[in-house]
Amino acid sequence: MALRKKIEYNPYLLKAIQPVGGISFSDRAIIKGDGYESCIRIYEFKTRVENFWLEDLTDLSNVIVTVDISTENQNKILEQIERSISEQYTRIDDAATNIDRIKASAEVEKLQGLVDDITQHEEVIKLVTIRYYVSALTLEELDIKVKEVLEAIKNKGYRGAVLINEQEYEWKSLFESATNQSYFRNKRVGEPIPSIYLGGGYPFHFTELSDPTGMYLGTTRTGGNVLFNIFTMNDFRKSYNALVVGLMGAGKSTLLKKLLKNTSIVGDMVRVFDIAGEFRDLVIERGGKVIALDGTDGIINLLQVFATIVDEDTNEVLEEQSYMNHLNKVSMIYRCLAPDAEQAEVREFERILREFYKDYGIEISRATTYKANEYPIMEDLLEYIRKELYEDFEKKIVKRTLSDTKRERLEYIELNIGSMVDDYGKLFNGHSTLENFYDEQIVSFEIKNLAQFDKRVFNAQTFNIMTMLWNNALKKGSVAKKLYDNREVSFEDSQKFFVLIDEAHKFINSDNLMAVDYAIAFEREARKYFAGLMFATQSIRDVVPENISSEALHKIKTLFELTQYKFIMQQDNNSKEALKEIFDGQITESEIERVPTFKKGECILAINGYKNIKLNIEITDKEKQLFAGGA
Repeated sequence: MALRKKIEYNPYLLKAIQPVGGISFSDRAIIKGDGYESCIRIYEFKTRVENFWLEDLTDLSNVIVTVDISTENQNKILEQIERSISEQYTRIDDAATNIDRIKASAEVEKLQGLVDDITQHEEVIKLVTIRYYVSALTLEELDIKVKEVLEAIKNKGYRGAVLINEQEYEWKSLFESATNQSYFRNKRVGEPIPSIYLGGGYPFHFTELSDPTGMYLGTTRTGGNVLFNIFTMNDFRKSYNALVVGLMGAGKSTLLKKLLKNTSIVGDMVRVFDIAGEFRDLVIERGGKVIALDGTDGIINLLQVFATIVDEDTNEVLEEQSYMNHLNKVSMIYRCLAPDAEQAEVREFERILREFYKDYGIEISRATTYKANEYPIMEDLLEYIRKELYEDFEKKIVKRTLSDTKRERLEYIELNIGSMVDDYGKLFNGHSTLENFYDEQIVSFEIKNLAQFDKRVFNAQTFNIMTMLWNNALKKGSVAKKLYDNREVSFEDSQKFFVLIDEAHKFINSDNLMAVDYAIAFEREARKYFAGLMFATQSIRDVVPENISSEALHKIKTLFELTQYKFIMQQDNNSKEALKEIFDGQITESEIERVPTFKKGECILAINGYKNIKLNIEITDKEKQLFAGGA
């Protein structure tokens, strides 16, 4: 009669889960039929940790992390502490220096405190073992991954190692309890950690952002939702400026379009500088208006005085200050067009401009209140300059009373203003015809054709638009602020003003510090009028080149520091030093090391004064179709 042997395991389950092709163990690796594995064990922990410190250790990509915990025998741990205290007392007696004596005394105090916790407060000591299982198809790839994990651990303040000739026991520990592991032949034990510190290290704490009026932007690495509204105001977030950097294909355009869409949905005003025409479809779909800045869609009169300064108490336009600010703006635009102009020439132009407005009949006390067609245009200014220079313009007879230096200055000014009228009259010579966009909720300014113009003209026109947008933001913001101050509307329901500048490095860079200065001024004042400025660029090095001067670097750092939010997407390896230089104290070294490895849609959202969030931007299929044309 045949005997039947009772099987105490499920052979079908075993067949399904066993390593395909078998398994064997070398000194440094676990060899399987489908690749290789290595186990890294942490052998040295930090002495000081923050809340949720285990999250930092378990938040590594492409590894399996295990945390084994067992309870140490109380009598055994007290015996070990007793020996340690005796050893420290010996060190105190034998110390060669006062510093050695102080160190040993501090260690005794720490151990005495631990004894007190164990004996008086029922503290329990836990033995903790943390392992990382790394896998790859080849040994070469495995070594690279092991190195990356070891470096990541070291950057966090811990030390790890692959235990030679112990990989079999490390692999078996996946299937055994911490208690059973203590019976393995290698006799490894965990790191003794008081339970209060272990509990404080809770690793399943997930990061999220949940703004009360936020809209879905994506998910964090730990699975938390990111509900974001750039116009959130609380104790930590006090302004609404942002920076986005991301290489081609990193997902920058997708992020910008999603932010634009979310902002427009809630009824806020949106203005876009679109250098490639990428936002056209989205703007039109949202019912907005697209305006080309190459002159085909109209002119913005450089000589029209806009309201740029208001009384903070009454929200009334300050006419005289706005007029003086306008004169300064026109002077800056002149310097854009004539970057080599000497200081005396610029001062001469400013004098002519003041006298010209007076001669034309523009009253300072109501300088911003005239209709668009009541302001002078560039050809009027050119005619006035020629009257200053010539006795007879047709015959080119210069006034005899002019000194040689003044005549030379006036000739340069006539040449530059004449070029604006004759060569670029379609851009600069005419009354404003774009005034009707002020009440539009969404407006996109297309700069694609303008970017083909001379750099001086490009800078002048974009600077002019910036001042016009500030005027727009000021007027809209003053109304919204007055309603808010009178408690007629809550902050959440107040209409905000959002300016998005794509490819910002084209005109906000170290070679155009006037634009940088204006952007800084915009950022400083915008929050008072519920406005925010977001500028985006592909690489941080586009804005901060290697040979940048100290003055330019200081101004650009200020520009970035005034942004409440930084969206850092994939950057080149050679951008890491620039990231460290610009974002010192805002982004950690380990975060900077990760940036070059980001996949499409991955980014760090650094919120000043709050926290940094690693997230993945997510869009719906409908948004993907709508956002087509950018990555």
